[in-house]
Amino acid sequence: MLNAKDILKRLKTLRIEKALRQEHVAKTLGVSRTTYVRKEQGTIPITTEEWVMLAEAMGKELGYFFSLSGMGDKEAFLLKFYRVLTPDERVDLLSGIDLIFKKAKRKEIVKALEDLVKV
Repeated sequence: MLNAKDILKRLKTLRIEKALRQEHVAKTLGVSRTTYVRKEQGTIPITTEEWVMLAEAMGKELGYFFSLSGMGDKEAFLLKFYRVLTPDERVDLLSGIDLIFKKAKRKEIVKALEDLVKV
């Protein structure tokens, strides 16, 4: 699943690919360069209106930043599957996953499960 870090990475990567300086993008948004840098780093949230302006300025559809493209087929399938479940079915699925990995030792798995169960 895309998280804020992934989305912001897409923004920065696209800005660099387009050879746009932070000052230019900041001016487009009507903010200072310092403020833009903090937005690109995720310290300050980017508003919906700003995302629209960013997409337009960079010649991309708004969905470019938030789409699942670039995600593996299996990950995209799991996300789509999860989204069609009812709240009760989601609880059942997460409970089943929790049982499967109850004895997981690797930090990454434990952290991922904790994050998943919070949803």
